[in-house]
Amino acid sequence: MIWTDALVTARQEDRAPTPWLVAIMALWANLHGGFILGLVLGALFAGEALYDAPSGSATLRVARGWGIFLVLETLAACATPNGISGLLLPLQLVGMKVAMAIMDEWRSPDFQQLQPLEFWLLLVLLGLLSLGLRLPLTRIIMLLVLLHMALLHKRFAENLGIVGPLLAAPMLAPQLPRLAFPAFDRKLARFDTRLLRLIGTAAGGTLALALALAALRIGVVHDSGRFAPAAALAAVALHRITGPVFNDLNFGSYLIFSNIAPFVDGRVDIYGDAFLKRYQTVGELPALLTQYKIVWTLLEPENPRVALLDLLPGWRRLYADDLAIVHVREHAGTVD
Repeated sequence: MIWTDALVTARQEDRAPTPWLVAIMALWANLHGGFILGLVLGALFAGEALYDAPSGSATLRVARGWGIFLVLETLAACATPNGISGLLLPLQLVGMKVAMAIMDEWRSPDFQQLQPLEFWLLLVLLGLLSLGLRLPLTRIIMLLVLLHMALLHKRFAENLGIVGPLLAAPMLAPQLPRLAFPAFDRKLARFDTRLLRLIGTAAGGTLALALALAALRIGVVHDSGRFAPAAALAAVALHRITGPVFNDLNFGSYLIFSNIAPFVDGRVDIYGDAFLKRYQTVGELPALLTQYKIVWTLLEPENPRVALLDLLPGWRRLYADDLAIVHVREHAGTVD
């Protein structure tokens, strides 16, 4: 939000962003891979500035100012322990098709389920079609880029929600006065301004309170144990099972938390698409178990590999509950 607000302000004031803004990029790049969006926005705003330049001399001024900023922001994005590799990592990750398919947050939004994104898209369409609100071509392109990202990977919907209003608001504000409704305005004119503010505040507070009470009544479910197979690991420890494990990807973080090296976890970038493709192929399981000398497995009950392991010679089921199922090689550990 800070980054986008600074870019929008620079464009409103017809200047290049202050060079000190790149400190935000350096911090961002060291915190999260989403910094690549900041670089994209910088390039898009630079393109808008060039597109809107009224003359040749202005174009040169814009190209110089924004060009220096783009170079500085790119250097700031490389100011991490990984250098240029850190700059390229988000692009490499997005190019991992198998990883994108198996990670829930990287999938497209499922509109068979209730999606807040759908509500906001319908609301925007209502405003455009009924009120005739318009945006410059450059801002439309920026919003379409954000919308494409949100429809491609649902984790980017928040970017559209945060950045979109900042992009559109300066362009929509001058259009609001012509959206007056005379009959409605005449009725409002009868009331004191302070009374209207009081009514609006009361209405907003009442709505917020109603939503809070509804949330309390319905309840908020926080299932902290969904991917924490503590009982299954306790059974493994009880039977003194040691050695390499083959696990469901969702259990990887809990295995790390439990000081057990996982076969795979959510850091998909370090595994690569070729490895993940083998991991996802159920028929590859026997070969993987042999190649990596797997001693035990930790899988979710709905995983099709569970049925395969039940039939696989040399393997037996050690433990099962509604969260996880453990198989071990014959004669592995001790049975009390």
